[in-house]
Formats: sequence, C-alpha cells, structure tokens
Amino acid sequence: MARFAERAGVSAPTVTRFITKLGFRGYPEFQEALRLEVQERLSSPLARYQEEQSPQQAGSLVTRSLLVAAHNLEATLELLSNHDVDEVVELLADIKRRILVLGGRVSGPLARYLAAQLHLLRPGIGLVDSERTAAAQQLLDMRKGDVLVVFDYRRYQADTIDSARLVSSQGGNVVLFTDPWLSPASAFAKQVVVTSVETVGPFDSLVGAMAVLEAVVAAVLTRLGPRAQARMQSLERLSGKEVIGSPEP
Repeated sequence: MARFAERAGVSAPTVTRFITKLGFRGYPEFQEALRLEVQERLSSPLARYQEEQSPQQAGSLVTRSLLVAAHNLEATLELLSNHDVDEVVELLADIKRRILVLGGRVSGPLARYLAAQLHLLRPGIGLVDSERTAAAQQLLDMRKGDVLVVFDYRRYQADTIDSARLVSSQGGNVVLFTDPWLSPASAFAKQVVVTSVETVGPFDSLVGAMAVLEAVVAAVLTRLGPRAQARMQSLERLSGKEVIGSPEP
C-alpha cells in the first residue's frame, strides 16, 4: 500500500480511505479484486475454454445459452449510459459529419452491420478495411468533426487503440463500443457504449452490442425521417426489388 500511495502521490491513509469508500474492507481485498479484474480483462477464449465445467448435453446447453443471452440484454441495459447513447444517435444522424466505422477480429461483423445500415439511411458512411491496408492510413484524412465508431472487446487490439488515438489527436470524435472492462481506446473516446458480453462457453457474446446497434439505427432513422425514407426509395429504384447497399471503404 505504501508503494501504491507513493506512485499516486498521496499518503497511505488517503489510499485506505479511498479503498473503504469503494466498499472494500482493506487493501488485500481490494488488491485481490483488482487481480481478478485484470485477469478477466486479458483472458483469452482458450483460457476460458480450459476453465469450463464438465460437458453438458447439447439440448440443455442451448437452452442455457439462450437464457444467458436474455440476461445479457438485461445487464447491458444496466451498463448503458443514456447520455452517451443519445449523443451517439445525434452524431450519426448529423449528415454534415463523415462517419467511419472500425471493427476488430471478433467485432468486425458489428462494424459491417452498422456501416451497412447507416449507408441505407444517409450519405458519408465508410467502413475501414484493415485487411486491405493499415487502418491508420485510411484515417489520415479525417477532419475535425468527423466521427470514428470503434468496436474493441477483450483481448483488445493495438491497431484499434492506435486508430482511436490518431483520430482524437486530429480533432475527430471517437465513439467506442466495448465491454465492462473498457478497452484502452476509452481514453480517446468522447462517447463510450458499454455492453455485457456474458455468455456460455469461451467466446464473448455480441448479443448485447447487436441489440444496442439495432436500437441506435432505429433512433437514427426516426431522427432523419423523410430524408432517410427518400434515400431508401432511391436505393430501391437503383437495385430493383431489394434494398441492397454497402458503404465503400
């Protein structure tokens, strides 16, 4: 605790009071909780798989998974900041702003979904294709007022964090979708949308994040109103019977 106090530039009694205010009975309990949180934050799917309990029958496991997914949505609702979500809707509905969307190895489907849906509603949407070329190269031309929507879940990606840092330094607005342990990209984000990743098995669930994205898209559509409707009608005429559209990287 003395080293903690020295590094924080405060006295040991101040550290003790701080820990007590957080609800811990003492420094050892606080330290153990911190160790567990860091371990969860950095754990890999393989490590979680090896920690799994004994195998269950397939039918019961599917049922359990669906029940956990339902609880996941409830937990996400408690984690959300309504203020941040409202600001995200405001940004995405502002057609004067250019919007770029960046996902990672696991969260790539979320990024593609959001970009494709927004492309149907408004112009100025781009999907950062980090497989084709480095993400930073695609973000160099972002201007002040542009928005980068980032998805980053444990284990966090260094290139995603670097992209958030770059856009923030250029005066862009970074929106981050992440898990309860918070990606380091949160240091550069103005809006942070936290969703539960609780699941059965070693892989984090994206159910909560997808539900929030669907709600955000619906809110953006309501905000844009006739303007979005006219764009969808134009896309229908161009593509035939179906509305088919995807943003250019």
